[in-house]
Formats: sequence, structure tokens, C-alpha cells
Amino acid sequence: MAYFSKIPNLLYLKYTKNPYDGQWITIKNIFSRIKLVDNVKGNVSIFEDFTIEDGDRPDTISFDLYGDPGYDWTILLMNNMVNFYEDWPKSKIALDNYVNYKYQNPEGIHHYETIEQSHNGNIILEEGTKVPEQYQFITPEGLTLPKLQSRVSVSNYEYEIDLNEKKREILLLRPDLIPQFNQLFVEEMRYSPSTEFRTESLRLSNN
Repeated sequence: MAYFSKIPNLLYLKYTKNPYDGQWITIKNIFSRIKLVDNVKGNVSIFEDFTIEDGDRPDTISFDLYGDPGYDWTILLMNNMVNFYEDWPKSKIALDNYVNYKYQNPEGIHHYETIEQSHNGNIILEEGTKVPEQYQFITPEGLTLPKLQSRVSVSNYEYEIDLNEKKREILLLRPDLIPQFNQLFVEEMRYSPSTEFRTESLRLSNN
């Protein structure tokens, strides 16, 4: 992916069993992206909301929005996606297979959540708050409601569906800002001269 070609390298000293014997290896300094991403994400006006549909991939979204599949890395970067297979929403078929593999009983109870409660036309308890199995709501009048009127069970499958649906809502950089951001990213990834400096894209680890 083009993203990794833009991230600077880090020379890391990997020690063996002998503490006086080590080997320098080159790794990608993924932590160098954090400051830039935090600064950019603080400006909500440069983003567009987007809902991922089944069949969408970072490269196809990039092509449709930016006219170039090579900007797929910006989508992952701006949404803090590190592990594509965990962070990207699964299709229904993939989710079904995942749930059946993960849980011995997909329809078993995962946890309980509150039922919305109102008083005099006002909501006094939102639905969806995780509570223990024995939870019972106490009304402003002091009446203790039965469990079935206080909380609802959420199955393992329902829980995984909810997690998967939340992953569909992402932010995308506005198309007109992509060239500018690409250049900014390249410049920010360059190392400044220091005692560990080797080149603009390589420095020693200070471990």
C-alpha cells in the first residue's frame, strides 16, 4: 500500500540471548503519523461523512471519490484503522462466518442493556446502557420494575452486528484537499537532523 512507502524507517537494535550481541534491523516508524493525524482531525470542516456498504474497499472508495485508488491509505489513516481485517466492516456472509467461529452459541446472551424509561413525558433513562443481569429500574415514585421491564438481553450475534454497523460510519478527506494533504504528509514524515538522524527517512531508535 502506498501509505507504507511514505512512512519513514527506523533502525532498531534487536538483541539476541547475548546482551552484548545485537542486530540492527529496519522497521517502519508507525508512531510518526500520530501527531499529524491528531492535528488534521481537529478540523471537522475538511471531512465528509461516509457510510461503508457491503463490497466497498478502501481502494474502490478512493477511486470513486478521488479518481485514484492510490489514496486508499488516507481513508485508513484518518479513521485510525491499523488492522484492516478487524477495523473494516464485514459483509453479512463474512460476519455470519466470524460469529459462528467465535461463539459456541451465537444466540447466547452476551450482555444486558437498559430499556428506555420516561417520566412525565421526559426520558429519564436512555436505552442501551450495559447493566448486570439482575438489574431492576426504580421509578421516581420508588416502584421497582420487574427485570423484563428494566433491561433487555443482547445476544452474541446482535452484539457483533452492532459493532460491525458502527464501523461503517467513517470520515473522508474532501477531494479538493487530497493533493495538499498528501504533500503535507510526506513533509511531516521527514526526520529533522538530530543525533539519531541518518537520512530524511531513516534514523536510529533510541531504545
